[in-house]
Amino acid sequence: MRKMIIALAAASSLLAFGATAAQAAVTVKPNATPACGKQCVDIFSRVLGHGTILNAYVPGDTGTGGKVGQQLNLKFASNSHPNEDFTPAIDGTVSQFCGTELAATSVACLHYAGNPVLELNWTPYGNQTDLCAGTSGPIFNGENITLQPCGVYEGTLLIVDSNNIQHGYAPLIDGASASFSHPQVVTVDPGTSHPDNQIKVEAENTLTGGVIPDTQLFSGFPGPAA
Repeated sequence: MRKMIIALAAASSLLAFGATAAQAAVTVKPNATPACGKQCVDIFSRVLGHGTILNAYVPGDTGTGGKVGQQLNLKFASNSHPNEDFTPAIDGTVSQFCGTELAATSVACLHYAGNPVLELNWTPYGNQTDLCAGTSGPIFNGENITLQPCGVYEGTLLIVDSNNIQHGYAPLIDGASASFSHPQVVTVDPGTSHPDNQIKVEAENTLTGGVIPDTQLFSGFPGPAA
């Protein structure tokens, strides 16, 4: 067993969960395309496992044709799927972005200033598109995570909820969330079709004993894996 690194920032120590997880999550293949290389990061959920990763739902899966508002989902991992290529556009702590994408009085800045934060740029075949995973404007429960301009909306900033790390996974809080007690977090719905496994934001659901549902727990690794 190795220490599981959430490679949401290309295995940056900043986002190391420091939790033990299955070694297969580090060595599994295939995943992001070889052209994207180790700068790519493969995001997966606990409910579906490491073989199903973040994907831009763009027809043809050729790495072209993506636009603002394009839906995102989790899809079977393959190193021939350029739509699964994402790189961290930024990584740091929330406090670094208060006063830029995030208002200093936002829920994120007031309650998560020290938490790791990142922005995921869609990067098919290693070509950054300036389109990032997130939401725009005021968010609501059930809103789809889509491709949005990077660095414009607080909704493209994803905050690692380091207070709720479970089994090497953590919830990802949408930077536009207006609730501290039940922030909107990235959630996968395994029951959808067209696309399958659509991701959206829902209020963080803390069950008895502080357990977070597997549909709201995420981790990642750098790709392609050796």
